[in-house]
Amino acid sequence: MFSSISLVAFALTLVGPKAVSAHGFVHSYLIDGKNYTAWLPFTDPYESPVPARIERKIPDDGPVLDVTIPDIACNKGGETGAKASANVAAGDKIVFDWVNWPSDHMGPVSTYMASCNGECQNFDVSGAKWFKIDAAGYSNGKWAATQLIDNGFKWTSTVPSELKAGEYLVRHEIVALHSAGQPQYYPGCAQVKVTGGGSKVPSGSELVSLPGLYNGVQWPDIWDATFKTFAAPGPAVAFSGSSSGSDDSDSGSTPSSSHASSSSPTAASSAGSHSASSTHVNTSAATSAQESASPSAASHASSVVSSSKPTSTGRCSAKKRRGMVKRHVSHHAKRHH
Repeated sequence: MFSSISLVAFALTLVGPKAVSAHGFVHSYLIDGKNYTAWLPFTDPYESPVPARIERKIPDDGPVLDVTIPDIACNKGGETGAKASANVAAGDKIVFDWVNWPSDHMGPVSTYMASCNGECQNFDVSGAKWFKIDAAGYSNGKWAATQLIDNGFKWTSTVPSELKAGEYLVRHEIVALHSAGQPQYYPGCAQVKVTGGGSKVPSGSELVSLPGLYNGVQWPDIWDATFKTFAAPGPAVAFSGSSSGSDDSDSGSTPSSSHASSSSPTAASSAGSHSASSTHVNTSAATSAQESASPSAASHASSVVSSSKPTSTGRCSAKKRRGMVKRHVSHHAKRHH
């Protein structure tokens, strides 16, 4: 006979994919040809034993709404360490696979890293100092989140080749701007051990705190017909010009082959590519790879809103979304005809 816990786990397995379709989270990481399953909030808590993941826990597929609370760093539950880490050579790529993402949840995409100053498993994220390795906002008529969708719901970031070896958190995030006046933040953090011959650490001007990164950011109303451009918030990409992301980023280098090349009207495009190096994996979280496998504050927009604390629930009403999509399509048509 099934235990009550088993039945709950089975039920959540059935409803999980439907729930995930409403919002989203990273489902897996591709590092050095190995596929690491991310923390799966609808199933992992009910497994026995609970699986060891390289990603810190997240509660569900919903957003963080308040940029002034600790959850903005690695999501609720992400303050404490995960049980596993993945080795990655400086200069190698990390592919974040979201599996799905709603097309109307448009906004910037970014990837940051932070030194754990020792073992990440024992590192409290509240003390982290973050540096940007890539970010992209809105340019050439397309949001970074839309480009992620176009690339099969994947985003590729490159670990800076100069980075000093050690244990780091990798924070990947989409900010969804479909609900005007209430940005939705979807962060997640994975633990990696950087190897290689790099010797550099980010300068003080390249480091930010979370909370703190989004203080005073003016988020645009993406449904405004006169909206033109938006550069991703935050400092310059660390070690500028040599590290990169998978897309036309807001500072840096050449676009990676996994995304189409384009440049922002307000900031230099950035996304250098590096050849993948040999990576050694020493965690049981790795499985065989199933798939192969980017400085600026917010720029001027015609209609912007500042948000540090939630002004609404942030949850999406299907009726409201349909209305927004209709407005967006109409405005898009006016912009192009």
